[in-house]
Amino acid sequence: MAAGATREVDLLVCYNTEEYWLLDAVGSSANITTDEQLARFAEDFRLPDGLVAGYRAAMPHAPVLDVHLAVFGDLLFGEYSNRLVELHAQAGGRAFLSRFDRRRTGPNGDVRAWHCADIPFAFGNLDTDCLAFLIGGAPTPADHGLARRMVRAWADFAATGNPGRPSVNNSAARAKMWSTEDDAADDKAAAIRALRVKADFPVLCP
Repeated sequence: MAAGATREVDLLVCYNTEEYWLLDAVGSSANITTDEQLARFAEDFRLPDGLVAGYRAAMPHAPVLDVHLAVFGDLLFGEYSNRLVELHAQAGGRAFLSRFDRRRTGPNGDVRAWHCADIPFAFGNLDTDCLAFLIGGAPTPADHGLARRMVRAWADFAATGNPGRPSVNNSAARAKMWSTEDDAADDKAAAIRALRVKADFPVLCP
């Protein structure tokens, strides 16, 4: 892609703010709860010096597990998504990047903007019973409003190539944020991105 092999293909890319929290919720993530375990995780994945500390500074009151989930989820999903659209744009292609950030307190606790939570919104099938765990119970009017906006963007992209926002340029990508609230400046996300661009992905999956 970096060489331009796919420049004629437009991309619509979306990732979630808290991807890896779903893996923890279903018991598929390592239970990293101490500073020693977090340091070993960083060492095992050869993370750049300062990356974990930077996350901790951005999440000063979060438990160790949340810091681990944030770092790992951003590396496995968020940063790949950012680099994908940036490389595509640099090679002359058109790409649109967004980030799903909707959260909710459900019957069984907090529901994060976690892995796959964006899918029911993008396809407009929020009322399907089997999705209650993923989105935190029955959808609210605000959820339906968000779904309508996302379905419109996906459909317009499929029909016209334009999801209703500018494509990224060949510099650092800025993602549109999908939320039940109006979009707002997200300085924390920009600061976190600045930390993880230093990660060397070839060593993440040895």
